[in-house]
Amino acid sequence: MNKLAFLFLGLNCLLATALMAQPKGPAKYAVLVCIDGFRPDFYLEERWPTPNLKWLAKNGIRAKGVRPVVPSVTLPDHITMITGALPARHGIYHNQPFDPKGWNAGQYTDASQIKVPTLWDAVKKAGGTVAALRWPVSTNAPADFVFGSSRNPESIKPAGFMAELEQNVTGKMAPYLPEQKSADFDDYRSDLRLADVGAYIIQKYKPNLMTIHFVATDHFQHEQGREGEKVEKSIAVADVCVGQLIEATKAAGIFNETVFFIVGDHGFEDRHTQLAWNSVLIKEGLLFEAPDRGNWKACFKDQFLMLRDKNDKETLAKVRKILEEQPRSIRNLYRIVERAELDQYGVDSDVALAVQTVNGVVCTTRYNVPELVQSTPGGSHGMIPDRQDLFAGFIASGVGLRKGMTMPTLRMEDVAPHIAYLLGVDFKAPDGILYPGIIAENLIKGY
Repeated sequence: MNKLAFLFLGLNCLLATALMAQPKGPAKYAVLVCIDGFRPDFYLEERWPTPNLKWLAKNGIRAKGVRPVVPSVTLPDHITMITGALPARHGIYHNQPFDPKGWNAGQYTDASQIKVPTLWDAVKKAGGTVAALRWPVSTNAPADFVFGSSRNPESIKPAGFMAELEQNVTGKMAPYLPEQKSADFDDYRSDLRLADVGAYIIQKYKPNLMTIHFVATDHFQHEQGREGEKVEKSIAVADVCVGQLIEATKAAGIFNETVFFIVGDHGFEDRHTQLAWNSVLIKEGLLFEAPDRGNWKACFKDQFLMLRDKNDKETLAKVRKILEEQPRSIRNLYRIVERAELDQYGVDSDVALAVQTVNGVVCTTRYNVPELVQSTPGGSHGMIPDRQDLFAGFIASGVGLRKGMTMPTLRMEDVAPHIAYLLGVDFKAPDGILYPGIIAENLIKGY
């Protein structure tokens, strides 16, 4: 075989390998956007300024709600979204770990803390490219591009990518000076900057999977509740960000090969009262106001009861009695949730029981307050999502999906199997379900 023929054969082999390595579903590209605190009414009701989201919903699939995991907070839901697994299986149980040795429990940050395979893993294994932009627990994720925070250059990869972004997208990303900081402005700017980064990556590198997280909607609902001027502004900004990503796929020439998933991690309820159970446990001698909690026996992490010894039935009985024998005016604010019900939601197995409050009331980990009942205006989430306001929003639009369809509800663990199916990657969602009814008719066997 002469050198030219050998070279030609080698090039053909490389091309065949590259083609075989790409994801093989009806969609070549998937953009998974999580808008923190994204609610169904943001696209179901005309009063909200969300033209891009409503356009996607009209031309794809929208749901009246997505049931979050328990607790219905940011990190567990984000990881369920990309694993199809409940928290008891994927290992990201809350926004912060519970540390038996003290109040400062560290953080969930590194992808190695996720105990099950992710969509990132599946796409990389199929030979695709991945971008994870401000996605929780994505440090050291199996991704080609990771953008954590402009304030932390170490959270941005590959090496030299921050300099590339500063030259081509953002300008110099200097740390914010405290005297110049405006919390509201920085929240909006942070989301808009991230959208610029995402649009740049789409146009230049065309990742097969992008996961990207916008946050301002969550911040302002905590501050103002479900309604408010800042809430309206923040969802309008999120809508602009989604529009930038859509336009980037068009500029890159991949719009017709792309599927978009816009998902919230939880809904929101207006709040007015909080219950500080740890203040009661301190009075009962079961917990101590010390950095290491002292010789503690029981402690609440928000609404979840943790025992130092999981087999300590005596302490569990004492706490249950405390909960059951509160005055009627307080007892009517919550119900006790036993372990059997928590198992159905895939809650951390170390939780002994939980307190599910009525709408408007929340539980807090705080211990340095004198009384059980405290005032707390604003908005909250985190409780068991058995009420509609806690449900998140869901829109899916693009190649491989039906058009103009409204679903009643689905579950957070059902997001990952649909993305995997549309990309054609080998991925098994441990707890999620693929609904054939939302897949385009021509792709369903025997339709």
